[in-house]
Amino acid sequence: MQLTTLDLVVVVVYMALLSGIGIYFSRRQTSREEYLLGGRSMHWMLLGGSMMATLLSTITFLSVPGEMMRYGIAYLSGIIAMPLFVPVANRVLIPVLRRLPITSVYEYLEKRFDVSFRSLASFLFVLRTIIWMGLIIYTCSFAVAEITGWDLYFTIIATGLVTTFYTTAGGLRTVVWTDNLQLMILLGGALAIPVLIGFSLGSGPATWWQTFSEAGRTEIQTFSWDLTVRITVVGIVMGNFFWNICTLGGDQVAVQRYLSCPDLSAARKSVWMFAGFNFAVMLALLFCGLSLFAFYASQSTAPVQAFQEEIAARADRVMPIFIVEELPAGVSGLLLAALLAAAMSSLSSGINSISGVVVSDFFQRFGLFKAQVRTLWADRAVSLLAGLVGIATATGTAVMATRTDWNLVELTGRLNHIFVGPLGVLFFAGILFRRAGKQAALLGFLAGTLASLFICFGKEWFGMEKSLSFVWVVPLPFLVGLALAGLLAYCFPRPPKSSVQGLTLRKEGAAGRSN
Repeated sequence: MQLTTLDLVVVVVYMALLSGIGIYFSRRQTSREEYLLGGRSMHWMLLGGSMMATLLSTITFLSVPGEMMRYGIAYLSGIIAMPLFVPVANRVLIPVLRRLPITSVYEYLEKRFDVSFRSLASFLFVLRTIIWMGLIIYTCSFAVAEITGWDLYFTIIATGLVTTFYTTAGGLRTVVWTDNLQLMILLGGALAIPVLIGFSLGSGPATWWQTFSEAGRTEIQTFSWDLTVRITVVGIVMGNFFWNICTLGGDQVAVQRYLSCPDLSAARKSVWMFAGFNFAVMLALLFCGLSLFAFYASQSTAPVQAFQEEIAARADRVMPIFIVEELPAGVSGLLLAALLAAAMSSLSSGINSISGVVVSDFFQRFGLFKAQVRTLWADRAVSLLAGLVGIATATGTAVMATRTDWNLVELTGRLNHIFVGPLGVLFFAGILFRRAGKQAALLGFLAGTLASLFICFGKEWFGMEKSLSFVWVVPLPFLVGLALAGLLAYCFPRPPKSSVQGLTLRKEGAAGRSN
């Protein structure tokens, strides 16, 4: 498989455009607030698009159609959660966090509990984000190598270095603007594939659905008490709901977006915009999966059972193969740019967020840098280092991918979501439970972490016959940890009134509504 010269020109021009945006905005980087929060004056529409592009990534772009072709439609039922998590974020999380003059969301934990909570959460965020960045770089490079025949490691290095350069130079404004450009390319790519397949086959979604249904891919199990069942509607909806509220409350990558809005109303709108884009992209990827399955079913001469086994075995590779083998010159390059777009938007956000957390929660908090110029220099240095570490982590991710039977959806769910629920416990315990002190919150966090590790690696570590489904990696640890923290709040002394003043939902809600 090989790209044409026109395809390569499209990719090179795209890379040059991103670097140019970074250089353009580099002239405005004169303070940490500008570098990390865009001067707290970014438009909510841009921030909502940026949030979507960041949290989407190449993993979603490739894994959702691959998941559908291998396992069926059940995963997409998670979009039911989209309108459900927004009210929780807008009424519980954002009013509390927006009122505080913070750069890193983990500053809240110091104000609510103590500095050790802030340092712990910041460390876990950095660790988790580096793993996430490794997954993203690996996934993108895996797809690009499939399309181009380029060496996997060359692709990892090239993608990582270009993204690190423009992010380090231009700060959050660069990240947000390039995120939205990348989101448009990504959405266009997701729509182009079914359109082109429709013209090629002379059929549409109704026929594709019939093919999908005849292959047993439209069967959905609503609920099961057996937590090893891979996906049920209830399980995936709960997984998406709790992942979103925990991410919007305890992940600097997401929180940084609505901290960059000028006011509370704009922050709430940015979350609605994120949910809307999320819904649209998932529907587009649904049609991608349907159309790709129908296309290769029409091309296959093998018996039905043999075809289904073949498509399941290479499901995560089907989209890259289709892009290079079936699309005309130029279009293949544009969709390759879409794959790069999805990866680079997430990678750039991870780099920028790690910079803000490390410098705010460690360097500044413990007095290493005090001068504004030196601190901005430190932000850029940490951004550069974070990008390089992410490139290195991608190699280890490639090894993990070859040693398990997890597809991209499951690989991400088990490796990247270990601490999402436990970190969510700390924020929700602090916001919802006025009685919760340090002891209750810490024990809730530890219980959630143990539950998360058991769900992720129970089969490998304890010799279980079957793993618990990856959809429970966030909901169960969060619910277990939060319930324990709420109960233990009554077993330990109530925290001083000064430590909860203005930091819990009861008082902050009124302040939030008044804005």
